[in-house]
Amino acid sequence: MSDQGAGSAADSRPKVEIGWVIEADLTDELREAAKSTATRLESFLQECMPMFTWILDTLERPLERGDGRAEPVQLLDAVEIDRDAHGWDFAFVLTGRKLHGREKAQVLGMTSGIFSTALISTAFLNSRAAPERRAPAQRLHALAMHLFARLNGLSPDRSDTFLGSVTAPEDLDRMDGLDAAAVGELTAKMRDVADLRAEELLAPDHGSFGFYVRSIWLNRGTLPDAILRMRPWVLPLRLPRLTTAAGSALAVLLMTAESWEVAANLSGPAILVLSLLALAATSTYLLKAQRLLASRQGPLREQRAVTNAGTVLAVVLGMGVTYLGVFAIAYLLAIGLFGSDLLERWVGEQALPSVRLSISGLVASLSLIIGALGASFEPYGYFRHVTQIDDEI
Repeated sequence: MSDQGAGSAADSRPKVEIGWVIEADLTDELREAAKSTATRLESFLQECMPMFTWILDTLERPLERGDGRAEPVQLLDAVEIDRDAHGWDFAFVLTGRKLHGREKAQVLGMTSGIFSTALISTAFLNSRAAPERRAPAQRLHALAMHLFARLNGLSPDRSDTFLGSVTAPEDLDRMDGLDAAAVGELTAKMRDVADLRAEELLAPDHGSFGFYVRSIWLNRGTLPDAILRMRPWVLPLRLPRLTTAAGSALAVLLMTAESWEVAANLSGPAILVLSLLALAATSTYLLKAQRLLASRQGPLREQRAVTNAGTVLAVVLGMGVTYLGVFAIAYLLAIGLFGSDLLERWVGEQALPSVRLSISGLVASLSLIIGALGASFEPYGYFRHVTQIDDEI
């Protein structure tokens, strides 16, 4: 009877499923270490948060390409198919190749909150000279727990726990355990993750629009955090081609008398409509040109719906920040460089009170469009990397 009661209690606990994808480029030693790490990870999480049923699936995937650096966005695309097919809440991808970092030359791992995925490279686990060679399983376990915590919004600190700061592989050797505060934060996060998904709550014949609305509503607490981790406000700084193209357009348009004349003949509502159209058009263009949205393969899934919704909102916010930045610079230049006497000769005295605001809105709208065209020439994967990869570790 007691065994049946224990089984019933286990069945009633919310489930959290984690996929552990092992690429074929790992050596036999590292492959065994990876499987051992998956088992240890499950045991540790079960011990820390016994109110959940933890399920870890291990999947070995053949290597489709040769050696060299692994492009993170390609790994994300591949694991998204596996995550969707198995219904995982989180996914880890282990590869023996070097991860192509944009901020660091040597990358141990990366997190993508919008995809609920962590990428791990074993290429640098023993990259520096040490008195003795550490067992790879210990470092893999510490790195996996560190990435899992970071993936769920926890910040690194100076402790010796799994949340300790990682600047070199040797830092992983001293890391162990989580404090009560970190476990509490993870527990709160897992309660949201373990809720029933939209595809389990809605009827099969429910339309795509209703499914997306329900998915976003169910994840209304976690979606903002995922968007914030994408840092849309630094998008102009992380996309130099977009910023350069927008800045060049700003300089040319602001120095042209015809631009001032056009702006003087546009009403405030017309400028507002133009600005909104530019924001919508450039965001849509970048989403399609850079293939930022996860394509549908199979039935509708809540994870894919939330991923797409978060990406759309982050891109719109990023382009909105770009628009506001160009608008502010244009307005300051209009005040500082163009006196009333000059503008009166260009646009007439009656247009002076509002012409600086009008030219700023016009220039910002057109610069945003030209900037989006410039961003489309970013190298493959770069735009997705800066929007969908949260941390390089």
